[in-house]
Amino acid sequence: MCLYAKIDTSVVNLSIMTWASGKQLQKGKYRIEQELGAGGFGITYCAKDNYGRYVVIKTLNEQVQRRPDFSKFQQDFLNEAIKLAKCTHPHIARIDEVIHEDGLWCIVMEYIDGENLAYQVDNRGVLPEAEALRYIQQIGEALTLVHNHGLLHRDVKPQNIMLRANETEAVLIDFGIAREFSHNLTQTHTQILSDGFSPIEQYDKRAKRGAFTDVYALAATLYSFLTAEVPTMAPIRAIGTPLEEPKNINSCISEKVNQAILKGMEIKPENRPQSVQEWLAIFMPNDDSETCPEMIGTWYGDFGSGKATLSITRQSGNSFDGTLIYKHWWNGIAKIAITGEFDHQKNTVIIHETKILSGYWRLGENHGRLSFNRKQISGHGKDKQGLYSWLFEKVN
Repeated sequence: MCLYAKIDTSVVNLSIMTWASGKQLQKGKYRIEQELGAGGFGITYCAKDNYGRYVVIKTLNEQVQRRPDFSKFQQDFLNEAIKLAKCTHPHIARIDEVIHEDGLWCIVMEYIDGENLAYQVDNRGVLPEAEALRYIQQIGEALTLVHNHGLLHRDVKPQNIMLRANETEAVLIDFGIAREFSHNLTQTHTQILSDGFSPIEQYDKRAKRGAFTDVYALAATLYSFLTAEVPTMAPIRAIGTPLEEPKNINSCISEKVNQAILKGMEIKPENRPQSVQEWLAIFMPNDDSETCPEMIGTWYGDFGSGKATLSITRQSGNSFDGTLIYKHWWNGIAKIAITGEFDHQKNTVIIHETKILSGYWRLGENHGRLSFNRKQISGHGKDKQGLYSWLFEKVN
């Protein structure tokens, strides 16, 4: 992937446009199928690549193209795309590349075959608490990675969470208004709002922002999953209208989850948990007596474009070792010796590939997180060919 960090605005010769079905990009590498939708800044297309695979292509919309400060929007769009491309996670839509076409920078990203969770709630009604918490945990862990890269999503809501077809895997999409942030510093951010899900600070162009901004939206999303209602918008709450407790709408909600939602949706940012991890820890299952969880056992799942079995055979405190057995339809089976470290305070896992025992392989290093229920490890890796993501579930 070739990403450029600076635009030479002197060579941008832009004609205001949208792309019709059949439009070819990058000399035929991509072919526009249809427009998927437009928002405050961006426009999204469904396209096919030259292998017949569906992709999503996002760029700036016609309204932004007409603005006198368009070149600044282009630069911001590009810089944030570059940062987002580093956020490789199983629950974030994958960015394949950034391209330049007709004077526009565009993000080519993974096409998610499935439905958004707003559609699921509209058609099914309230989600069971265990199912809702599973999705919230997945998106929460994705947001933690985004925040660690200095970005806020700023538009977390059920419409921006896709559920992969025939799976129980939620994927966070639409980073069109993602912005860099410095925790608790007053910054100027463009106002793009989703009433009911946006916290009070997003209604002010200049306000302190931090991970707590996305915490509010994630808590409001859980509220919507469990009540099938959009919560009262923050400005109305700020002038005295109370938020109806979710448990009053759905009596099946546990008291612990009810209180966690209310805490995450506190109007004043300083009264909320200051990170997604801190908020999830309020109600996600966790054995506080276990200072160092058991990593020994068999873990299985997706690893890049193939499947892998991670066998951890020895653990000493926070260190462990074992083998990774990888199966790929093209390269066959490879067996690699691994060592690793686990930080139980941060829930982070590092897997070092130390030696190729058999088969074809490129040694790399893998950084991930252990889920709060201790049943999944997800993360990203890097070898000579580039970045990849992985997700293991514990088998035994």
